[in-house]
Amino acid sequence: MENDFTVDKVSWHTKKVRNYDFDNNVILRYFETAIRFFQDNGLTTKVIVKDFRNINDDTCIKASDLTQEGILLVKKAYGRWADYVVDKNMPGDTFILERALKKIRSK
Repeated sequence: MENDFTVDKVSWHTKKVRNYDFDNNVILRYFETAIRFFQDNGLTTKVIVKDFRNINDDTCIKASDLTQEGILLVKKAYGRWADYVVDKNMPGDTFILERALKKIRSK
């Protein structure tokens, strides 16, 4: 992909300075959920992560890792979903992604 870019990266969140206590495991679990969702729904061009125990600060999702449908899902819902699951401490919740993907696929 010519205009490849990083969609999201673990270290962007784990290295973020916060003025409150925050468990970085929430970030690791949200990345597992996101990548598993993309891979399980055929939204990736390759396997991003094989062993989810290996997710670390270097783990990232790049535009080239995603199909066109995956990129569209990122544009439509990923940021809102990420904010929601981190704020609510619900990194396994995929409702927002599921609903957006259903809309995309119904068109």
